Amino acid sequence: MKSYDGKQDARRTGRNRLQFETSPYLRQHADNPVDWFPWGDEAFRTAAAEDKPIFLSIGYSSCHWCHVMEKESFSDEAVAALLNASFVCIKVDREERPDIDQAYMTMAQVATGQGGWPLTVIMEPDRRPLFIATYVPRDALPGRAGLLQLLPYVSERWSSPAARAEMLQTAATLIEYTGRLLVPASGDGLAEDVASKAYAELAASYDSEHGGFGDAPKFPTPTRLSFLVRYWKDSGTTSALEMVTRTLDAMRHGGIYDHLGSGFHRYSVDRHWGVPHFEKMLYDQALLVEAYLDAYLVTGDPLYRSTVNDVLAYMQNRLGDPGGAFCCAEDADSASGEGAYYVWTPRQMKQALEPEEWEVIRLSLGILPSADAADAGDENRSYVLAWRNDAADVAEHTGVPISEVERLFIRSRAKLLAAREHREPVLLDDKVVADWNGLAIAAFARAGRALNEPAYVQAATRAADVVLTHMVDDAGVLRHTYKNGVASVPGFLEDYAAVARGLFELHQAGQEVRFLTSALWLVDRMVALFQDETHGGFFQVGSHGEDMVVRVKPIYDGALPSGNSLAAHALVTAARLTERPELQAAARRLFASTSGMVTQSPGEYTSLLLAHRLHAGEVRVTVVAGEAGSEETLQLLRAAGTAYATDNYVVLMPPGAAGSEIAALLPVARDHPLFHGRSAAYVCTRSACSEPVTEPDRLRRLLQ
Repeated sequence: MKSYDGKQDARRTGRNRLQFETSPYLRQHADNPVDWFPWGDEAFRTAAAEDKPIFLSIGYSSCHWCHVMEKESFSDEAVAALLNASFVCIKVDREERPDIDQAYMTMAQVATGQGGWPLTVIMEPDRRPLFIATYVPRDALPGRAGLLQLLPYVSERWSSPAARAEMLQTAATLIEYTGRLLVPASGDGLAEDVASKAYAELAASYDSEHGGFGDAPKFPTPTRLSFLVRYWKDSGTTSALEMVTRTLDAMRHGGIYDHLGSGFHRYSVDRHWGVPHFEKMLYDQALLVEAYLDAYLVTGDPLYRSTVNDVLAYMQNRLGDPGGAFCCAEDADSASGEGAYYVWTPRQMKQALEPEEWEVIRLSLGILPSADAADAGDENRSYVLAWRNDAADVAEHTGVPISEVERLFIRSRAKLLAAREHREPVLLDDKVVADWNGLAIAAFARAGRALNEPAYVQAATRAADVVLTHMVDDAGVLRHTYKNGVASVPGFLEDYAAVARGLFELHQAGQEVRFLTSALWLVDRMVALFQDETHGGFFQVGSHGEDMVVRVKPIYDGALPSGNSLAAHALVTAARLTERPELQAAARRLFASTSGMVTQSPGEYTSLLLAHRLHAGEVRVTVVAGEAGSEETLQLLRAAGTAYATDNYVVLMPPGAAGSEIAALLPVARDHPLFHGRSAAYVCTRSACSEPVTEPDRLRRLLQ
């Protein structure tokens, strides 16, 4: 609890209580005339004491429609007067409190069949929802009430004992029904053909013309792409890999990719990846780096390697926190409007470029109208940059040599980027989120190992040190967010699982035993705090967290892998490495408890299926015996890292005390000596290990 009197302090400053929060999203609402509370005991005590319903608004800093609702409604005196008179108003940052968001979003989807942000909930003081919707306009629209109509209506019904009782009964029914839906359908386990059924589902929704899945709006869904690469590798189904490469090419060439500053926007409003919704999320960058890296390792396409490098550079340059971790997002909006920072008029580009540069850019980055641009003539209309022609095509069209086209393009791109830097910047949400940093650590570590780039491993190490040093409290509780020196909110399932997985990847990349030790510790804490002892699987909120009106067990893989998918990957890895039966049993129970849902629609659970493949098949462990700094050892480690082998874990087993430490943790690493004094690799399954391998090329072939 905060020690200040929020209402008194807010009155003294002329701002509401959100001025004292660390979340940038909450602070954006500190000057609203709405008397906002943060989520906490003060708000609920006030609502109960004054017998008022609660108006709960959930959003996040890079959400365009959240900004719209803030400007048109929460900055409006008439709306504020209605809210302040009859409601206790709470603002929540969904990135800071995903538990609150998941609980009410789940009920919104049950009640209305849809979800999204901002999420608008009116609830009684004990948190049961009376009304739930997404964006609500200030004024009524055809078929939709506005806040100016909705708020008086709910207030009037709350004041009527009979109407209130009816609303409370409806709320109780919704909670009871949602609770039953949240108990996943268990089964007898997953059939052997579940992966092929998932592939068939994805193939049925695949857009063969433009790549991706479904129609507009179109999201990147990188976990589906990583699943398809693995499925192609296992089955030889060439169309699975074609789906991946077509999608990755289309996204990289489309307007969803920032062709000047790099990084991917959150989604495309059209089916051809042309015009994006402009926010950039840390988790999208991290997961797409892994998808492009997978594709590079199996195809060798230099475009995929350059995309990995460019996106990692963006993550460091724009999302990098000075302390070494990564900030969570860049906004879609600036003071000039949504996407204004990214779009260009031909006039603006001509002012920044020489005529020959403009010609190359015009032909290379074919321009697409932004979604909300007014057509004021070609010269002044705003366009999104998207790749249309390569250097050879531009050279053929202009008669300029290819080398000169490439030189002009690089120079022109640099000039446009420099000109863009003088625009009103988009907001950076600079809080550090544990699970998203876990994803970033994994991306940097994997890329550093696969591409032999030590700087990436160093970046992953810096981020991991921030999480382990500043986001784990004295009681050993991992915290969800970190900002301004303050770590807040007890961590959720996703935090423990994603950070553990990131540390496993970082251990393989740098072979620092401390990261292996921390990863195993996090898995143990995850099992102790989050496991459903009755049905198996894991809850989002642990036994140490705050109770919600419904207890969510995240399973569905959406833009992010679900909490249970992340947990499954970390758990299967830890179980294989340590051979501990209680971890193996927890993994079996997780897959059994989710098998009913996964069997019904396997294409919606691709990350979970990747973890199940490891659980049901083999997690190979490659033990490299040798001196840590020797060239022979390094070459074997590099060979293991550059192979596409997502079912392989690499452990360095040096002689002496360092090796004894590894042997104490990992039974599989024991009894693997040097081979005639040379460094050697042993590829081990559950039942046997290979003969010692001393040649890097042979090891790479064996792993692939």
